[in-house]
Amino acid sequence: MRCIGVFVSVVLSICFFPFYDLYAEEITKVTEKTVLVSVNGEDITVGNIISFQSRLSDQYQSMEDSVLFDGILKQLIQQTILSQKVNIHSDRIKYALENQTRAFLSTELVGKLSEIEVIESEIESLYVKFSTDIERKKEYNASHILVETETEAEELSLSLKNGADFSELAKTYSTGPSGAQGGNLGWFGQGAMVPTFENAVIKLKIDELSVPVQTQFGWHLIKLNDVRKTPVPTIAEVRKELITEIKKKKIDFEMSKIIDSADVVYSDLEIDPKIIREVSMIND
Repeated sequence: MRCIGVFVSVVLSICFFPFYDLYAEEITKVTEKTVLVSVNGEDITVGNIISFQSRLSDQYQSMEDSVLFDGILKQLIQQTILSQKVNIHSDRIKYALENQTRAFLSTELVGKLSEIEVIESEIESLYVKFSTDIERKKEYNASHILVETETEAEELSLSLKNGADFSELAKTYSTGPSGAQGGNLGWFGQGAMVPTFENAVIKLKIDELSVPVQTQFGWHLIKLNDVRKTPVPTIAEVRKELITEIKKKKIDFEMSKIIDSADVVYSDLEIDPKIIREVSMIND
């Protein structure tokens, strides 16, 4: 839905009495058929306002009611005025409206079908399948000390072999952003690091220290802290995705039933597909 502001670049100045003042004393009599404005004999009703509002995005739904009401009404007035200048009996408009109507109504049906209920046992059942089928890849937890030269890396390596604390050396000497955390890089999978760094990590055993490793960032001393398989998300973490998948399958099933039950009869005519380009056939 386009924003409620100016519908087109043409500036239209519309003056009207606010509905909520005009009908203040008769508010209890208002229905969806109540006429708000008549534009060249074409009525705009409360039902039109409500329908327009119901299809707006959350950004506009949060607006103050009076502002939203006036904005929608002004938009509908502008649209009505402009639409009255179009020849709705032309072939081009007629076929476009037919297609738009089909699209709108089919979307409405999908919206209704999406309200279908999903029960807890369905969610739990799908989660069991999800947690069983999920591919759990290997992840690594490593720390590093990054310095500018190989000489610095070798000196720090010697200090580590002599019992220095890796974390403290990283805080003192590492030029990388992880230095403040003792060089810890957290968990990462294959492809997350540059190839040279990653290859060095993969070859290490837990708690083992690498030789100095050069990348485009400098020289690294790497320590492998741990290895694991990617954890399976909890049912709470993937609940929305599970519900979406269940609803999609149910909607697809219902739609397939509806489509399969339809009486579809194709013409026997041989039609050249190139005819779709013949726009002149429906031009005004």
